[in-house]
Amino acid sequence: MADYIKQVRAKVGHMPLIMAGTIGILTDDAGRVLLQQRSDFTGEWGLISGTIEYGETPAQTMVREFKEETNLTVAVVSLLGVNGNLTLTYPNGDVAQWLCPVFLVKQLGGKLNSDNDETEALKFFDPAAAPRLFNQQHREALAHFIAGESGYFD
Repeated sequence: MADYIKQVRAKVGHMPLIMAGTIGILTDDAGRVLLQQRSDFTGEWGLISGTIEYGETPAQTMVREFKEETNLTVAVVSLLGVNGNLTLTYPNGDVAQWLCPVFLVKQLGGKLNSDNDETEALKFFDPAAAPRLFNQQHREALAHFIAGESGYFD
């Protein structure tokens, strides 16, 4: 979590905040989608995502999050949509409503590696056979992707 958010949380505790993040969809040559088994929601799967840090653009956030969570260098290809209908309560009691652009990204380099604090495992899945994702926002992003929809806002 960004120091900025830690500073805000130190002042407001667990009260609900409106947060901004990004969600990314990366596919391999077979059309499978990369999913992350998350460490914060133990054993649960999700798309690569993260909080926008103060002073960062959403696209910069997406590139940084992929590097941190997967060791891959990516570029944002397009904006698929925007999702803002998730309120999430974290295991530590923090509550946040998330506003997230959903990006399609492409891999530029790097080797997939799950050795970090946020990731238990990384795996490509056929989108239609993916495990249930850890929150509604990620499930909706994947459903829009499967349906070939872009330009959406939920």
